Parts: sequence; structure tokens; C-alpha cells
Amino acid sequence: MEKDYVKKVIPKSDEIKKIIYNAIKSNTLFRACSEDELDDIVDAFESENFANGAIVIQQGDEGDHFYVVESGILDVTVKMNNNVDGSKSEEVHVGVPYLPGTAFGELALMYGSPRAATIRAKEDCKLWKIDRKAFRGITGQHKLKQTERHFDFLRNVKIGDKVLGDVLSDSDIHAMALASQKDTFKRGHVIVREGERGDIFYLIESGSVDVLKKETGDKPVKTLTTGQFFGERALLSEDVRQATCVATSEVQCLYLMREDFNIMLGDLQDLLDGNTRQDDDESLTGLKNTEKQPEVVDKYELSDLKVLGVLGVGAFGKVKLVKAEKKLISDVNSKDADEKKEENSSGKSMSKTYALKVLSKSSIVDSGLQDHVLTEKAIMEEVRHPFILQFYQAIQDDKYIYFLMEVLLGGELFKYLRAETQFSESWTRFYGASVLLAFSELHSKKIAYRDLKPENLVLDSKGYVKLVDFGLAKKVDTGKTWTLCGTPDYLAPEIILNEGHDWAVDYWSFGVLLYELAAGVPPFYAEDPMEIYER
Repeated sequence: MEKDYVKKVIPKSDEIKKIIYNAIKSNTLFRACSEDELDDIVDAFESENFANGAIVIQQGDEGDHFYVVESGILDVTVKMNNNVDGSKSEEVHVGVPYLPGTAFGELALMYGSPRAATIRAKEDCKLWKIDRKAFRGITGQHKLKQTERHFDFLRNVKIGDKVLGDVLSDSDIHAMALASQKDTFKRGHVIVREGERGDIFYLIESGSVDVLKKETGDKPVKTLTTGQFFGERALLSEDVRQATCVATSEVQCLYLMREDFNIMLGDLQDLLDGNTRQDDDESLTGLKNTEKQPEVVDKYELSDLKVLGVLGVGAFGKVKLVKAEKKLISDVNSKDADEKKEENSSGKSMSKTYALKVLSKSSIVDSGLQDHVLTEKAIMEEVRHPFILQFYQAIQDDKYIYFLMEVLLGGELFKYLRAETQFSESWTRFYGASVLLAFSELHSKKIAYRDLKPENLVLDSKGYVKLVDFGLAKKVDTGKTWTLCGTPDYLAPEIILNEGHDWAVDYWSFGVLLYELAAGVPPFYAEDPMEIYER
């Protein structure tokens, strides 16, 4: 989210506002926007004129604007190579021309990527445009305010003589807000009926609800409005409704089912009684503490490492295979370590191989990713799990940062998937279970991984899969985070729509992974990223 975005209003007539509104209303990226959001987005559009023949978008250029056509016609062309070596090319018209009231360039509102086609004015045109920073700033700020409003609502829910804010932590209440779903009721709709059993708690986001009792006839006992709630006892037990609640206008409600509450936070009565839930290490990680990989006590200098070869090349450097020529043992507290000391003193070889990720400091600084790299290091240092790549230490010199890690020589799961075309159900379950256990470990520490795909699953020498590459991982202590990141086929809807997200997005991508492993192709596959998001 663009946190420092300052709302701007570009003057325009009501007629122009209507043209822009109608053009964006049905677009995938705008579907989750409230009317207030859409109004602010429409206000932020700026006009730009293009003469006949002028290029609005050039194929291959990166862009950050989305356009709506007020007047004029624009052609869409794609440059096609006639020869294999690309020595000859020609522009071919594709699709249909853009006419007044149409829109184009929406992918630029998500991230900077090369334009897929050239769009040229066929006559003098007037367009309205909005850039990525404005769009994500407006939608992010609206969603953040909405989340904070839900949080405040839930904090003040009173059950008996206690309010949830006194019983639950801020983190728990944020979890409730994230688990709550929305529903809309038309005027006159009976939301709950007296005497019926119910297990749903409702909180009114907008509108009004009359509370009726049989003993008082048609006269409401009270009327509930925005920020008030009903059915709260359903969180304690399967509630026999004590009254009938009827919408007296169009009502938007948040609702939460007791089963979801219990899964997340435990029994509410226990919480009200002051009995706190104890998390069990084995249930969170799927493994006993004794089965986790031990803390590393060996530390190396660059001079201790001999390069044997290159394992791979990335955006900021290489991953090399190295052998430790000298082993320094500190914090010795085990029989195994004592044996190592004796072996070392006798002059016997103690070499061990590792993977060394080499990151260029200048490239990191040029890309503004200093915090990003520090976050990656901090997360890898915190995590120890048999199905997660083990990080040992960081080293640096004047030009590079080095991450010393476990070496995995089994190859990417992606390579085997392409060779097999698709996996059997038993293979899919086996690899999926490993990922699920790794996620359980990460999520117990409130870390969202956010980059699951077969390329980031690598096999060790025994054939077990491990999660690698924590470049997009982030700790989400409370509430939501707003960064747009990940692979198009694996993006959860809340990331695409800039609604804010937490580690739940990993379970969306986990479902996509299971499908791809079993079917050989992702479930929403398309050549065009916007078509993937639409699907």
C-alpha cells in the first residue's frame, strides 16, 4: 500500500465522472471497491490529449497508467517477428479498436511489466488516466480504514459483563476481523428468527435492524444501527434465538460462525473465565521439538570456503557450491562436538559442503531492497524445520553479502513435474504434506511465505522436499499487510484486489500447488496475466 499517498481531486464534469465510473465498475481490479472508493478513484483520474497517430502505449515499455477513453478511436497492434532471428518484423492489428467509454492498461495498476501491445491514436483523442500509486494508495487506505473499523467494532462487543477487548488480545481480535465474512440483507429480510437455533454472530456495518419479540407484537423492542451487534451468545453455544431481527433498510453485516471462532481462538466461555489457551508445539509444527534440526555452532570466514562450482544464477548474484576447508567449533556442549575437537586436533579432514548465496550490495542498493534483504535474513535465522532450507550464517565484504545455507542437490520439484507431466495422487499428497508442515511452522511464528510454486521446492539427497527462497516472506504480527507480490498463477484474490492479506494467502497458493502437481497445469492458467486474475 502507498502509505504516503495524499488524495487528490481533479475537477471534471458529472458526465465525465459517469463515463469513467461505468468504464471501471465492471473491471476485475475494481470489483471489490466500495462506492466511496470508486468515487475517490474517479476523482483521481487526470486528462491527457493525444493527436492523431500519437502512441499512447508502446509494446515492450513498462507503464504505470490505466486509461479510459473519453473521445476518439485507438488502434491496438502487436509487433510480430517474421524470421526466427527477429531480423524482420511487422505490426499486426489485434482485437478491436478502443472507442469512447472503453478502458485499457489495467495490469499497470498492479505492477510494472512490459506492455503487451502498442496502442496508437487513430484520430485526435482525449483520455483520462490514473497511475498505480494513486490506485493502490486509495484502495489500500480504504481497506485499512475498514479493517480498523471492524477491529474497533469487535473490541467493544459485550458478552455478559465483559467486552471482547478485555478478554482477547489485539492479535486475536484482528484474527476475528479477518475471519468475519460479509452479507447484505434487503429491507424486510428476517435475519434471525425467535426460537430458532443459531450459531452465527452478526455485527452491523451499515443500515438498521429492528429487534422484535413475540410478547410485544409488531412493536420493536429496539432498533440497532451501524457498529451494533446481535446474536453474540451464538459464540458461546448453539443459541436459541431470544428475538427476531429484521432489516429495516438495506443492511450490510459482518458475520462470524462459532465453529470458526473456536478453531481460531478456542472456547469463548473459557476465555471469559480467564482460562488462556496453551498452544502445543507439536500441533503447530507437526513435529516434536526433539525432531527439529539442531542449532548450528560452526562459524566460518570467507577464507574458510572453497568454491567448487555454480549451482544457479539469480537477479542479484549467484548461488555457489562451496566446501568448508576449516571448521571452527564454539559453544561445544555435546559428545559429538567433543569428538569433532579430537578429530580436528588429530589433523583429520573435517570438510563439509554448503550452498553460498552471493548478493551484490550495489544491485541491492540500486533496487532499494536493503530492508527486503535484511527481512529475508531475519526470517531464515528464526526458522528451523526439516522441510525448510536451513540457513547457517551471513558473511559480508565490501562488495557482497553472503548467505551460507544447506546444500540441496536433489533438484527443483518443477523439473520433475515437467518430466513426468503430472504426478500421481500419492506423490502429490507426499509433497503437499511436506509443504503443509513447513507452513505450519512458519505460520506459528506469524510469517507469511507468499511465494509458493514448484520452482521454490527443492529436493534433498533423500528425496524429501524443502521450501526455499524467503525473498517475499514477511512477519505479520497483527492485522494485514498490503504488498503485491507473488507469481500470477498463485496470487490469492485478496492480493489481486489490494484488500490486505495475512498468511492465509499461503493456503490459497497451497491449493493451486496441489492442483498443478496432480493436473500438470495451474487451475487458472492463461497466457494473459489479467485473464488469470479474472478467472
